[in-house]
Amino acid sequence: MHNRIVKEFFLANNFKAKNLKQIYKEILRESSISVDKIIDKTHIKPATCARLLDELVQSNLILANQLGKSTGGRRPILYSVNPTIGYLIGIEITGIFSTILLMNIELSIIDKIKLKTNDSKINPHLLDLIIDNIHKILANNKIILDDILGIGISSDDLLNQYDLDKKNETNEVIDIKSYLNRRLPIYLTLGSGTNFAAIAEHKLHYVHCSKRFVFTSCDIEIRSSTIINHTIPLTQASMTDSFGHMTIDKNGSICACGSKGCLQQYSALPAIKEKIIKKISNGDSSIINKWASLPTDIDYHTIFKAFEHNDSLALSVLEEAAYDYSIGLFNLILSFQPDTVICGGTLVPKGSFFKIIKKHIEDKLKHYPQLCTKIYPASASYDIVSQGAGAMVLEQFLK
Repeated sequence: MHNRIVKEFFLANNFKAKNLKQIYKEILRESSISVDKIIDKTHIKPATCARLLDELVQSNLILANQLGKSTGGRRPILYSVNPTIGYLIGIEITGIFSTILLMNIELSIIDKIKLKTNDSKINPHLLDLIIDNIHKILANNKIILDDILGIGISSDDLLNQYDLDKKNETNEVIDIKSYLNRRLPIYLTLGSGTNFAAIAEHKLHYVHCSKRFVFTSCDIEIRSSTIINHTIPLTQASMTDSFGHMTIDKNGSICACGSKGCLQQYSALPAIKEKIIKKISNGDSSIINKWASLPTDIDYHTIFKAFEHNDSLALSVLEEAAYDYSIGLFNLILSFQPDTVICGGTLVPKGSFFKIIKKHIEDKLKHYPQLCTKIYPASASYDIVSQGAGAMVLEQFLK
């Protein structure tokens, strides 16, 4: 790639650069698009648009090697982004697994590394491990660091501490960026994994059909994010967990937030783990007894294994969690009235978790025919957050 030209394009911020980026963003969104459609979407004057398109082609940032369908005259030239101009790295850090993805500009995955982790807190040891594996994934694919446009890192636990929209980063966040930049002198962005997942799901699967988009995640915490009219997620990083603190039982268990009956206390992974341990401690039969001699030996990986073995105790707790989740999600749908809802997170592919949610919500939606909400599971890939982390790098460049 022509590193200097490409990076100058993404980093420039003058009036001409903004028009170039607007055009580039439309081409990236549509995959392939004619000049007439670009003009229609950007409202840039035809002569100016043609000149800027030519400049993008000459810089090798976009390609003009396809022809569209004729409407009576010449077949129009279709423009597409050049996927080989540079690469993105997206990283998700969780208390279960951490993922490092190498992607092209269209978010297609070139290579990935999965790391088993038991702590979502960012510390020097974890950062060193991530840095070493970034160098490893680049070496495996014969790509140099200078070809990487940027790195996006997701860690919701860390990012609860500050508001990205106001950009008042804590000293801890600044220290993490400084630590990484000493060994990786490259653009870095840290953000909410929920927002990142929403961006990637929307860009990859729903960009052409959804204008009011909600992404929810049921994992160690329950979170949500929204996208309206293709804008980047509106949910502040420090507020993505607010969905998990929706009250579903006014006489319920006390949550860490101080309220009673939060959804988090019924459907998140810690709640499921606690209920399973309680049942086993009370003498209920489970295959988990073969793998863990003490309740303290039961971790999330053990519980996932029980799901896979169709353990009746574990699945009964999972089904209860799914029903409670459907209550909270239906309340969210009534409030926001989205056209598309995506259910993501570690629990969605487990057992009948998603089927129960979908059935209960669709039954309730029958009483609201004016709502045209469709509910889908997140893409089968466990890499969607990391893909979104890479996508956020581009979002920042193309503002």
